[in-house]
Amino acid sequence: MSDINRNDSFDEQNDIIDNINSAEASGERENVYTADGDGYSMNGQGNSEWTTFHSAESAGQPSGSDGQKRPPLSPLSAVLLSVSVLMICTAVLLVTFMTIGQREKNDGETSAESEWESVSIDDGVTTEASNSDGTQTDMAEALGTQSTDTQAAVEWQTDVDFPDKATIIKTKPLRADKNSDGRADVETDAAGNLLTSADGNVNTVATVVSNVADSVVEIRTETVTNSSWVGQYVMTGAGSGVIISKEGYIVTNNHVIEGADNIIVRMTDGSEHAAYLVGSDADTDIAVIWIDPDGMTLTVAELGCSFDLVVGEDIIAIGNPLGSLGGTVTDGIISATARNITIDGTPMTLLQISAPINPGNSGGGLFNRAGQLIGVVNAKCSSEEVEGLGFAIPIDTAYDVISELIEYRYVRGKASTGLTVVDVTSSQTAMVYFGSRYVGAYVYASEYTDELAYGDLIISVDGVEVSTSDDINDILRDMSVGDKVTVSVYRSSTNEQFDVEITLGEYIPEYLEAAA
Repeated sequence: MSDINRNDSFDEQNDIIDNINSAEASGERENVYTADGDGYSMNGQGNSEWTTFHSAESAGQPSGSDGQKRPPLSPLSAVLLSVSVLMICTAVLLVTFMTIGQREKNDGETSAESEWESVSIDDGVTTEASNSDGTQTDMAEALGTQSTDTQAAVEWQTDVDFPDKATIIKTKPLRADKNSDGRADVETDAAGNLLTSADGNVNTVATVVSNVADSVVEIRTETVTNSSWVGQYVMTGAGSGVIISKEGYIVTNNHVIEGADNIIVRMTDGSEHAAYLVGSDADTDIAVIWIDPDGMTLTVAELGCSFDLVVGEDIIAIGNPLGSLGGTVTDGIISATARNITIDGTPMTLLQISAPINPGNSGGGLFNRAGQLIGVVNAKCSSEEVEGLGFAIPIDTAYDVISELIEYRYVRGKASTGLTVVDVTSSQTAMVYFGSRYVGAYVYASEYTDELAYGDLIISVDGVEVSTSDDINDILRDMSVGDKVTVSVYRSSTNEQFDVEITLGEYIPEYLEAAA
């Protein structure tokens, strides 16, 4: 069976606790690392896939915990294993130091922060937003400047003046939905041809590309990563984005900029600009970033209406495949207008397209033959046996999220347990950091209740067994702020299993909490 994954170009990102990451990377995590022959995994450029084996050190695990007893190693096996681990660690150190030596100096700025206070939506035509003071929260004070001898210091930009409005042009639906099936009614022109989202304004591919190519940008990210072996070093990623406002607002994928300390945008004229995070949403995989136009006249994409798309309609994809081929154009058709799939544990309803999509295309534009942006590319099906299976976020979905992000910097109304949860996949790591022998989802911090504590292993939520934070998020997706849930946990220090009722609050992204 083929795997559908986000089409990102990111290296492995930090989890919530850097020392747990470092411990697992140094051999305490039981895993197998796989990548294809070209150095690209199914998850995108520079981001290989982890296949993890779960185990527990003894029988008698708590109810709902997944694990099994591990057989002891023979003396000869233990010696061979120790030698192998030593050789692997030496190789990793050598490669890491060589990589760090090749890193370029990092002089960019980090993602920006500000508070938006108002937005006006004119029937999906124009969006305007303004911030309260036009200044930037001091991220250097909130997160700290990071520096080591092996890389240049990350310079946190703290005084960014955001524009007082964001003008976004979006077309209204062309057709009605009289039978209420969620799809536009079928209409034909005088010649009997099916009307598409282009509404008869069909141009050649070359004409569309000439008109819209400058609205698609390359995105490069830099992320400061901590390692117990070599300290801090910089990891880079690449993706694409589309300019949606003359004031400098750009839409891209959440997974393209997630965790980045610096975001750099490269225009088609070769100029590069520091970009700042406005807001992001993991569930829809949408993010909005901003660059200062500084007198430039930007080419802005007009947002079309994905509701009017029909199967078989011609589309054009423009992006930055492999992170080095910016402005690449591919074409194809709409294969399905509402494909329900799950990507990295998140259910999504996406456009399915036949245009070739490659790592680095994430966040790029999907245009109709009228030159309107009708989707944001975010995934592909990765398999040697599969071709022409790409996916994009419908622009109607993206626009709703964009409006929320510009006004509030997050999508309101999402339920949260107030728990910071860490996924542990190694019994050794569980023992070292939580004093437990079991793999699973552990409580790191609890905001809404004092009845749960650091090291509690979450067994179930509202009677549904869970083993990862993704399992918990799946349950919360259908719940609302103010709902009550019962969380069952196992506490190894007292060897007891008990239930705690939590009233759900509103989810606030970490980037806003850090700036508070």
